[in-house]
Amino acid sequence: MAGYSDLPFRRMCRRFGLHYAHTALIDAGALVYANPDASQILCRGEDEPYLAVQLLGSIAEDIKKAAALLAQMHFDAIDFNMGCPVRKVLRRKAGAAMMQYQENALECLKIIRDSSPRPLSVKTRILSESDPTPTVEFCLALQSLGIDAITIHGRLTEKIYSGPVAAHIIRAVSESLRIPVCANGGVFNAEQALQLAKDSSCRRIMIARGAIGNPWLFHELTQGQPYLPKHKEVCQTMLEHLDGMRQLYGESKGMILGRKIVQSYLVGRGYRRNLRDLATKICTWQQFREFHSLVLDSPPEKYPVDTKTH
Repeated sequence: MAGYSDLPFRRMCRRFGLHYAHTALIDAGALVYANPDASQILCRGEDEPYLAVQLLGSIAEDIKKAAALLAQMHFDAIDFNMGCPVRKVLRRKAGAAMMQYQENALECLKIIRDSSPRPLSVKTRILSESDPTPTVEFCLALQSLGIDAITIHGRLTEKIYSGPVAAHIIRAVSESLRIPVCANGGVFNAEQALQLAKDSSCRRIMIARGAIGNPWLFHELTQGQPYLPKHKEVCQTMLEHLDGMRQLYGESKGMILGRKIVQSYLVGRGYRRNLRDLATKICTWQQFREFHSLVLDSPPEKYPVDTKTH
């Protein structure tokens, strides 16, 4: 997830059960032409057990050069993104737009496959909510190039993240391919994960937005039961997450990027709205520590704050 799944985010999620993780999207052009943000996107912690790099692009020459660079880096797999629905990505005929330019999509994917010995997966979306044939045929073409796995987000590109997930389309893909198929879309708790797995006939589920501000989701998924973090645990996790961002990006950039992270920890947990508003003004580590102390002293009235351990 661009802007979210960096090293500090992954570390928080790994603490509660995450193992298989991806970097945020890295644009092939940004990698080739040494965009200053690329090193932070690709930063891998020495403590990370598994990490796939998530590559985005649509220009064959950039893809070729990027694949050569990635072959020299320490990643366990490459995941080629054909599912991002963001408008600025679609305008470049990348992400989910590649499903409309399938010849180019297959060419770019073949370049990666020929350039890297590492496992190669693809993330894409459905092409129809009612007819599985277009999605199945596209995924069969991807499989024919020798990819190792595929993830299907069960919504149309234009739906972005809204509406029901068409699990029956994912099921049709899963039943038609010989490689592993991973289902994605609309999972914010263990119950939804189990339902998507059942409806899609997939043994693998990809988590995305559901983990933003909620690394405890991975505890739910691995333990099979709800997990409600106490107030102090929310505050401590938020503190460590922002400290990790300060270390990775530097104080100024880390705190500005961290504003949305702070808000994600507070939303939906009963915290006062004015606290979330105050988070938008954080610019320095000192300001964050003052804000953190304020939050720590302001537990939600309807939120469990007992000291019992989980």
